[in-house]
Amino acid sequence: MPSRAQADDELHKALSEAGKIWYEKYCTPCHGKEGTPGSAVYPDSKQPVDLRTYVQRNGGKFPAGAWIAIVAGSPRSPAHSEAWESIRRQHQVTTASGDAEARGIVVSIAYYVMSVQSQ
Repeated sequence: MPSRAQADDELHKALSEAGKIWYEKYCTPCHGKEGTPGSAVYPDSKQPVDLRTYVQRNGGKFPAGAWIAIVAGSPRSPAHSEAWESIRRQHQVTTASGDAEARGIVVSIAYYVMSVQSQ
């Protein structure tokens, strides 16, 4: 019988694999493939955003609340607003369940970003 840890690992793997698909669709236009720097830069420093060091830059812990706020919260950056509205539009978010689906996509992208962290 699988252990709870094995089930956790399988769930994380499944969410990460789904997140990769959504990341490639919604995030690679600004963030590079597999989290590498793309055209996105930090507003203050103008340095490229490298999502492979996201956890490291946040004290070694994935800041889930901040992640959701940046992508789907309020206020959002203009670029993330555009991505969020694209997700909502393409998934016909007109109901609470549709909004939950869109937020689920954002969460799966977070799992993918966690999976590409540099060691």
